[in-house]
Amino acid sequence: MFLNWRKQRARKTALERRKAAQAAHPEAAKALVTHFPDAIWPGVGEVVAGYWAAHSEIDAIRLIETFHCEQARIVLPRVAGPGQPLEFHAWHPDDTLETGAHGIAVPKKGTAQLVPNLLLVPLLAFDDRGYRLGYGGGYYDRTLAALRAAGPVTAVGLAFEAQRVKKLPVQRHDQRLDWIVTEKRAYRFA
Repeated sequence: MFLNWRKQRARKTALERRKAAQAAHPEAAKALVTHFPDAIWPGVGEVVAGYWAAHSEIDAIRLIETFHCEQARIVLPRVAGPGQPLEFHAWHPDDTLETGAHGIAVPKKGTAQLVPNLLLVPLLAFDDRGYRLGYGGGYYDRTLAALRAAGPVTAVGLAFEAQRVKKLPVQRHDQRLDWIVTEKRAYRFA
């Protein structure tokens, strides 16, 4: 219970910091492409799960369009239901999106569902150990746990450098990320 309270307080502060960072760094999306590590750059045909930025999240679109141009297969998440891992549906830059859960743009129902081996993850804050603070729904933690149980997957958080904190409150179900990429650099945690 105490950890939940600490996370709620951290979310409020992190959201304010992220909004300020977004306003201060309008070109951050371009920098993600520059700083994305060659060691995990997706190959031809690799399935990459991106996300459509909402609120003040760092925009991943330039990065996923670059991966698409280099012939990676792109998927975007859809909420399957409460307590469920996310589903990943095929996306092409020409596709029209619809509004899904929490007001987030998602591929239309019925598009092909694929399993990613590279997962780009939005976040409110990240720490020096590779843990992320999300919105509290547990979607990415459940999803990462399920993907990791099924096979290898690399989880990369995308963030503004200002979202970095020394240490976040962590619970048993929280999944650590393998990498974080910001507008300034990449951090490896694996």
